[in-house]
Amino acid sequence: MFKAVVATCTAALTLAAANPAFALCSSQGLELMKSLDGTWKGKGAVTPIGGSPERIACRISYSLAGGDKINQLITCAGAAWKIEAASRVTCTGNRVEGLFEEKVAHNTGAVTGSIDGNQLVFEADSPNFRGNFHVTFKATGSHIVSITQFDSAKGRQVPVASVQLTR
Repeated sequence: MFKAVVATCTAALTLAAANPAFALCSSQGLELMKSLDGTWKGKGAVTPIGGSPERIACRISYSLAGGDKINQLITCAGAAWKIEAASRVTCTGNRVEGLFEEKVAHNTGAVTGSIDGNQLVFEADSPNFRGNFHVTFKATGSHIVSITQFDSAKGRQVPVASVQLTR
């Protein structure tokens, strides 16, 4: 399930969905998507619910499609943990929505969210994962992805991953 969370979160990072008109995405949304375009590498940690922290290394590739869509491919791995995910999201105004697929845990679902200033915030929902992703741009060429997952035992979102990415 944790693999699904990280995959979802990374894929969620990668928004997805349905509206093809370039002009529908706000200028703020377009700028954020343009700043993601390309290949990113980074390191961080994952802590599965009920598990121990593990260091991970990630490679994420974003590609713009049609002006208002962005595709994402992500691979993250640690000593005992791995995720391979893909997502596609569409921007409408400052809203994003789309779909993700995580290959290692065989998990698929939807993501929805918003763009606000230097942050992309979205929620991922699937049969095996429900969580939030916060993508915060620190500077040109640097962003942080923080992920929380719903812990049914605690009845709330708990932090499960954080990754610092650079070009």
